[in-house]
Amino acid sequence: MKPSSQNSLADTDDLSLDDDSVANYLLEHPDFFSKHEDLLLNLRIPHKSGQAISLLERQVSLLRRRTEDGQQQIKNFVENAKENDALFEKTRTIILNIINTTTLEDLSSLIEEKLTQEFNASSSKLFFATENEIEETDTPSLFFLPLELTRKVLGKLFQRKRAYCGSLNKDQANLFFPETSNISSVAIIPIHFHGESKLTKKLPGIPLLVVASNKDNHFNSCLDTLFLDFIGEILSAHIKSLLLK
Repeated sequence: MKPSSQNSLADTDDLSLDDDSVANYLLEHPDFFSKHEDLLLNLRIPHKSGQAISLLERQVSLLRRRTEDGQQQIKNFVENAKENDALFEKTRTIILNIINTTTLEDLSSLIEEKLTQEFNASSSKLFFATENEIEETDTPSLFFLPLELTRKVLGKLFQRKRAYCGSLNKDQANLFFPETSNISSVAIIPIHFHGESKLTKKLPGIPLLVVASNKDNHFNSCLDTLFLDFIGEILSAHIKSLLLK
């Protein structure tokens, strides 16, 4: 059954449309595309010009490609915005918890639990690289590393000013997590105290925040470290307030 001039294509959803039905409908409604201009961007109408491509066809093709690229860019922008919004909310939660801790021991315990949970990590620890020999029984909630060994094993990573995301070699993984053999990627966040000589004397060691995952690309070099660096800055300010109060 062919659609009459009183029907629209939308009214024929329950009918079996074929090429002739569509063609007849368009003949009876020559102004159809003037009312549905967006459809023109998705139509492919070849021009019989031999092997050459007509200028009009080329222009339509470029317009369609730009439209598709623009739509993909908007989609990527929206997805990135959603990811950043979720990451911001996690960071906000972590920071609020950090500033409510009252001792280094409480801070260390919070990081071990909260960062692991919020970043879907396998482990997270606040380390202190120190030259002193400290009995673990004196500070059971703090994690210490030998300073010289840490400098040697980490190399340039120890001198970084910003967070590092990526993989570790075997020695580096054993330094942080000797009890675990499946660490595949980490985020190492340095915590800096710029020329605070008074504070340095009270620090149990040079702090390093390490968040680890057993997934290869969970922390990778393509990640934006803005939020991680911000957490490092908050930790620096909070540790300073804890030790100088």
